[in-house]
Amino acid sequence: MIIITKKASDEIILSTHNPENKGLLIRFFVDKTDDGFQYFMGFDDRNDSDIHLKSNGIEYIFAYDQKVLLEGMVVDFDQIDKNSDYHFVFMNPNDPNYEPPEKECAPDKLNNK
Repeated sequence: MIIITKKASDEIILSTHNPENKGLLIRFFVDKTDDGFQYFMGFDDRNDSDIHLKSNGIEYIFAYDQKVLLEGMVVDFDQIDKNSDYHFVFMNPNDPNYEPPEKECAPDKLNNK
């Protein structure tokens, strides 16, 4: 469903050490705007109506009505270019503004370091 790369999962695992996040799961949410998609993620409680899955050792949730918007998304943690800071990157083929990365720049979804 959603693929969380190894680099992104490592960063999320670091965040789980914060006592405020104990017992919570990562929630993904997308807001569909006139300009495309705006992405959100954060720690949250699971609701009965949520979809609950796992990728690269990370349990995550999202609302059922988000399924069509999030299906096939890859979440990575990387630099956009060499002069930028590291941050979460959302590559979502459902986003009208999505441009797939060039093959040599695409993340290794399971083993990137």
